[in-house]
Amino acid sequence: MQKIDFLDELGEVALGSRLKRLSERLLNDANKVYMHAGHETQPKWFTLLSLLHQRQKVTVVDAAELLGLTQPAISHFCKELVAKGLVLSLPCEDDSRRRVMSLTTQGVSLVEEIQPMCHSVELAAKQLCAEAGENFFESLKALEKAFERRSLFQRYVEIMENPDVNSEVEIVDFTPALAGYFKSINNEWIVDMFELESSDREILDNPQKVVIEPGGKIYFAKHPTLGIVGTCALLKQGPGRFELTKMGVLKSARGLKVGEVLLEHVIKQADQMSVNNLYLLTNRKCQAAIHLYEKLGFEHDVEIMENYGKKYQRCDVAMRYYKE
Repeated sequence: MQKIDFLDELGEVALGSRLKRLSERLLNDANKVYMHAGHETQPKWFTLLSLLHQRQKVTVVDAAELLGLTQPAISHFCKELVAKGLVLSLPCEDDSRRRVMSLTTQGVSLVEEIQPMCHSVELAAKQLCAEAGENFFESLKALEKAFERRSLFQRYVEIMENPDVNSEVEIVDFTPALAGYFKSINNEWIVDMFELESSDREILDNPQKVVIEPGGKIYFAKHPTLGIVGTCALLKQGPGRFELTKMGVLKSARGLKVGEVLLEHVIKQADQMSVNNLYLLTNRKCQAAIHLYEKLGFEHDVEIMENYGKKYQRCDVAMRYYKE
C-alpha cells in the first residue's frame, strides 16, 4: 500500500515544514556519516570550517554574509569551535569591535583529514539530486534567489492587498500549439501523486484526436506573469454526456485560485453546450480538488462510480454536476 504523505495534500502552503523535515533528515544522516568516519565534530560546523580553510581569515560579519546566516549564529559556532581548539578568534587589527576567525593547526588538520569523507558525501548528495529530477540543485538555488527578490511574506501581502489578482487570468481554447502544455501540466500532478495509466497516456499524447475531434473541449488558464499554468478538458462520452477530466494546475501557480477560475469557466461552457450529464472521476487523495468541485456544484454519485469508475485504477471518487 502506497504511503500517504499529508504534506502532499497541503502542497506549497507547507513548503517551510517540508524543507525543515528534509533538512532534519539530511542533518541526521550527516551525523551518522561523522560517527561512521570516527570524527567527533558536528555537521552544523562544516560550512564555517570549510570557509575558514579556504579564506584563512574571516570576520564574523563577513562569514555571516557569505554563509547566509545571522551574526549571532556565527558567533555561537565560533565559541563552540574555539572551545574545541579548532578555531582562533582575535580582535580585528583595524577595528577591535570586530572578531577575526582562523583555523588552528588542529582545525586545519581536521578539515584536511575529512576531505575523503566529504568527497563521498558530495557524490551521495549528487545521486540524491539526480534522483529528485533534472536540475534539482539549480532549482533550489533559483528558489533562494526568488526568495531574496521578494520573500514569502511580501508575496502574501501583495496577494492579500489585491484580492482580484486572478481576474487577470485568461482562459484560452485549445490549439495544436498548446498540446504540450496539456501533457506537461497533467503529467506533473499525476506522476507526483499516482502513476500514469494507459488511459492517461492515450488522452495526453493525442488530445486533438481523443478530445477535440469527437466534439470535446480543452481549456487553458494563462497567468499574466507565469504563462500557461492550468488546463482542463471536457471529454465527450455520448450525446449530452461529458466527462470533466485532466484538470491540473502547475505547482508554481497553486494558491492563486487559478483552478477555481478555470473550473468556473469550464462549467459555464458546459452549460452553454447544453450538457445534461457532466461528471468527473478522481481519488480521495485529491482533497483540495474535491473541496473545489463540491464548492462549485458537484456531488458524490454512486451511479457514476458504478458506470464509469473502472476507467482508472486510482478512481475511488465519482461526482456529478448539478445546476443550482
